[in-house]
Amino acid sequence: MDWKSAKILLASTATVVVASQVVKKLCNYYSNSRKNTRPEDASDDVNNDVLNIRNREINDVILFSDDVVRHTIRVPPNKDVTICESRELNCFKLIKYIKSARETLDVCMYLITSSEIAEQIIRLGQRHVLVRIVVDSDMSNTPPSQINKLKEYSFIQVQTSKKSILMHHKFCIIDGPKAIKRKNVLKACAEKLNIHAQFAKYNVKSQIKAKPCKGFVMSGSLNWSTQAMVSNHESVIVTSHTNIVNKFEKEFESLWIEDEPALLAAL
Repeated sequence: MDWKSAKILLASTATVVVASQVVKKLCNYYSNSRKNTRPEDASDDVNNDVLNIRNREINDVILFSDDVVRHTIRVPPNKDVTICESRELNCFKLIKYIKSARETLDVCMYLITSSEIAEQIIRLGQRHVLVRIVVDSDMSNTPPSQINKLKEYSFIQVQTSKKSILMHHKFCIIDGPKAIKRKNVLKACAEKLNIHAQFAKYNVKSQIKAKPCKGFVMSGSLNWSTQAMVSNHESVIVTSHTNIVNKFEKEFESLWIEDEPALLAAL
């Protein structure tokens, strides 16, 4: 083999090696890209975000406005309040707060017409979150109210306000301490009635107790309706301040009619 042929052979070999390395890197790149964009990974990101909501102090203000402005202000004692004024982002943020419920969701709402929020409530119930809803009696059956749809699910408790005055509240309590206590009492009563639960006690003891989740309240001018979120100027305050959560729980309990004697006695 002459020198010229050798040079051609070496050049060809080098080209093949370089090309194979480039192809390998491209394959690795696209493979990693797909892994990073897998639905389960995206879901993990959302779950981590939700976990942060459950375990932190919340002082948030959601403003449904025509202006797309987001900024943070500091209020005493050294707490940040996020002002958020993008409608699309606010809808996502509102639902994210609702989805963060781990144990209980108590809703006191004049009107619920948003099918997206209704779907999230149903999914919470399917995850064994105890859901109670109080709505105004006049608005509960007015189309496009979602109340009749929610009533179809046995794990969602719905009551219409029996008060003579208008029930115009717009708030919800997520993982409130009194509501969680009520859920535990219900669970204990159910276990007493269930003979099979006696044989499963050793499993209960072996389970790792979940960290307590801090309850919070969302309250403001916003009805859970598409009209309000898309077209109106509305505001929602979100806070985990203990005193405020307790006051809203007290108000909810004054409207909720408990019809289970064993539960009433335990509470």
